Amino acid sequence: MQELTEPGARAWNGLAVPRGAAEQPDVVVIGVPFEGGAGGAGGASLGPGRVRELSNRLKTTDRRGRDASRLRLLDRGDVETWRFDLPRTIDHVREVYRSVFDEVTAPVLTFGGDHSLTYPIVCSAARGRDLGLVWFDAHPDVLDGYQGSTISHGSPLRRIVEEGAVAPENVLLVGTRAYDAGEVDFIRANGINEVPAAAFTDDPAGARQRYLRQLAEISGRVGAFYVTVDIDVLDASCVPGTGTPVAGGIGSGELLGLLEGLPEPVLAYDIVEFAPSHDVGGMTGHAVMAITTAFLARIAAARD
Repeated sequence: MQELTEPGARAWNGLAVPRGAAEQPDVVVIGVPFEGGAGGAGGASLGPGRVRELSNRLKTTDRRGRDASRLRLLDRGDVETWRFDLPRTIDHVREVYRSVFDEVTAPVLTFGGDHSLTYPIVCSAARGRDLGLVWFDAHPDVLDGYQGSTISHGSPLRRIVEEGAVAPENVLLVGTRAYDAGEVDFIRANGINEVPAAAFTDDPAGARQRYLRQLAEISGRVGAFYVTVDIDVLDASCVPGTGTPVAGGIGSGELLGLLEGLPEPVLAYDIVEFAPSHDVGGMTGHAVMAITTAFLARIAAARD
């Protein structure tokens, strides 16, 4: 595997194991401090560093009382990126994660960074696999081009589908509500599954049932899942620390409940678009860490 830079902090509230340890990790953490694909306010490149600063306060028991304190977490550090060279960064991330998924058997948890990076990671994860993709986001990210680029954070899901990495019927969009021209047509024409944010307002119980039903249908067709959480899937009132906050979203409790309903196995997770420089009162950082705890509790439960 290619060498990554050293982590800035390694505490992870007692879960971290040193590189070279004889014991195999239960989860591998990687940062991608990159915002060259973002079209909104900047700051997402600072996300991985801020997460590591907060990691010494990471809760190791989730809201359901599931204990993740026995997990062994290996922080592999950050992938090298080039702020003003989006194509080079995307290609490099793809290359790094090919090695990651070839060599690592534990679930991989990535912290971004903007959502453009999910495109190369998913393409690497999908090699030789029938992969399901759960995409939590205010935006569907299926623009053909955005601000002159076909690989920005406006287009990663479209590129994944068009490249054939994940079949469109094995994609589930959740919490979407901010559409640009042509995106709704693309979703419908390609048979992408969707539970938009409005469904959780109009009929919360029905939306959850629809979400679980669609997950079950996808689960019957795939061998594993990739789960991506753009932090702006949460309502703007919950997450000021992101470049593109959107009103009308789901709350943090709703999101945690949806994450608890994900089927196994999950090959990898990511959390993207956390921009600490805009984070009033640390609210978004707390949400990111709660989601991290939820992921770790799932990993611990699956291991046991």
